[in-house]
Amino acid sequence: MTPDLIDRYMPGGDIYASIESTYGTAAADAVATAAGTGDETAVNTALAAAKFGNPLNTSTASIFAQQIMTDPLAAPLASANTVLSNTALSFLKNPMVLLVIAAALFFWMGGLALLKGSLKKQ
Repeated sequence: MTPDLIDRYMPGGDIYASIESTYGTAAADAVATAAGTGDETAVNTALAAAKFGNPLNTSTASIFAQQIMTDPLAAPLASANTVLSNTALSFLKNPMVLLVIAAALFFWMGGLALLKGSLKKQ
């Protein structure tokens, strides 16, 4: 990087002002610090971090450990509750399940005796 380009990334420069207006002072300062090294890769990394944020952790073990250390029951119970409620509701909305439940209630409430009584009358 040329000294003129580095000066544009420093406070008071036009690139600094553009980054500051778009992403904020902290991001512009980070890019200026990276530009001070003269390394274009560091500048590009700082710009990407300003634009997209720091990369998210993708390690399953690390994410699980973070959940266990901060709130051990919240995430597993919330997802389990969602799965169970969706499963239970879809099961109970099935017409065949409703028919079996209605038949069981009918016989439990004395439906068999009612059927036997109506058959004897005929």
